[in-house]
Amino acid sequence: MKHAVLINNAHIENFSVRHLGAYLTSRGFRVSIIHYESRKESVFEPMPAQALKILARYCKDCDIVGITVLTTHLVPRCRQITRYLKDRITAPVIWGGPPVIADPMQFLNYADLVCAGEGETVMEQLLEGVPVDQIPGLGFAASDGGAVVNDLPPMLDVNDLPIPRVDLENGYVLTESGLVPMKGKVPSTLSTYSVLLVRGCPYRCAYCLNSRLRQVFERKGPYVRKIDVDRVIEELVWAKDNIPQLRRIIIDDDDFFLNSEGRMTRFLDRYMKEIRLPVFYIQVNTRQITEAKLDILVNSGLDLRYLKIGLQSGSQRISKEIFHRPLNRETYLKKLEMVMQRGIRVMIDVISDNPYDTVADKHAVLRFYLEILKRIPDPPIERPVKIYDHKLMYYPGTPLYERVLKDGHIRDDYVDQVLLKRSTLRLHQEDRDHDALMVSWFNTAANRKLFHRTAHMLLRILAVPPVFRAAVRYRLAKVLNRVSQIPAVAGVLEKNRA
Repeated sequence: MKHAVLINNAHIENFSVRHLGAYLTSRGFRVSIIHYESRKESVFEPMPAQALKILARYCKDCDIVGITVLTTHLVPRCRQITRYLKDRITAPVIWGGPPVIADPMQFLNYADLVCAGEGETVMEQLLEGVPVDQIPGLGFAASDGGAVVNDLPPMLDVNDLPIPRVDLENGYVLTESGLVPMKGKVPSTLSTYSVLLVRGCPYRCAYCLNSRLRQVFERKGPYVRKIDVDRVIEELVWAKDNIPQLRRIIIDDDDFFLNSEGRMTRFLDRYMKEIRLPVFYIQVNTRQITEAKLDILVNSGLDLRYLKIGLQSGSQRISKEIFHRPLNRETYLKKLEMVMQRGIRVMIDVISDNPYDTVADKHAVLRFYLEILKRIPDPPIERPVKIYDHKLMYYPGTPLYERVLKDGHIRDDYVDQVLLKRSTLRLHQEDRDHDALMVSWFNTAANRKLFHRTAHMLLRILAVPPVFRAAVRYRLAKVLNRVSQIPAVAGVLEKNRA
């Protein structure tokens, strides 16, 4: 029996290895999934030497090693693993994942093979011994030293695929002490389980790899595909029955409200009857928010921690011209108010540290934050709205990467010197800039606890144009950040955050 080893450097519930593992197992292959779990800044840490040795010993007699590159930030460790394995095993190493699909030629510099599209049938045909030049969607090095990427096959019907459960039977957690089987010992970190009802994002934001992926899969079939409600519920029932420490669910659709009212009702009715676990967040886009869909969500009785609504920038100019996701400020505020009036907590993602931001754009963002604060209903629920500040980073293959490179905002070595060393949600001292200051004051004001009135007043003062210009020019945020390091001040701030 041919043996595939799949290596996952991200969180255990990573969709890629779940889908690949389930598919290959259903086709009669032996599959081992090895998790070296990484979250947040730990993705940049190399794999310890002892863990590499254990991994190489396990892969010694396998037929193929697949490494999933969930995000570009994982590339250094994937390169480290691949180099180590290639010197010690005979099986080819194939890479896949969104960054690889966006630019397969580049990744042939590191891996023996690359998957330039969806990986299920590519891996199946490799294990069956089909010649590489006859496998649609496979990238490989030609005999003349050049690189070849075969045309992609049609996109798969997601409802014909096996249900992508986390594989507890054939899964292992890699540590420096050895490989720990997940069978009978589910990792304590697996307390959250993610599912999709909709696979694929319909939007083309300039900073997101999805804009490139939509080009790659053009004319290959429906890009946004809806998964049968029965299949999703079946997977969640399995997760609830087999993961003892399961505490919450994430419905990880890029936009859950792409589901029709009927699909939402069917899913939530069954969820509340058969699952009833809290849901940490659901992502939606204001374009799809309606009174009817919000009522379905609220009336279902779902214990929802957050509805995650992307904003990215409160500047209409930046939203339209730079991010390619036009913002109608009044519509956004109206939809946000509709959500908060129903007692639903909101998580808002914004993107800062943008070289195209002018002082006028930053001021527009602050004024938008103040408008959001006005819409919080009385009496407010605890933490009715919270903003998460992400620092803008540029991913090869996206329109924004090409733009900043052309405009000279980044250097040619940006990927190696910046992207492969830092993430977007950064907490370094140098990242506590003016944008982060506004977000911090907003979150304090919105929470309606200690210092919330003071924070709101400071935001209003900061919004006075001469004050704002002076604050930006003289780097008020840096001054306040130094003050916040004083132990007594730091203690008060920490108490407020708690």
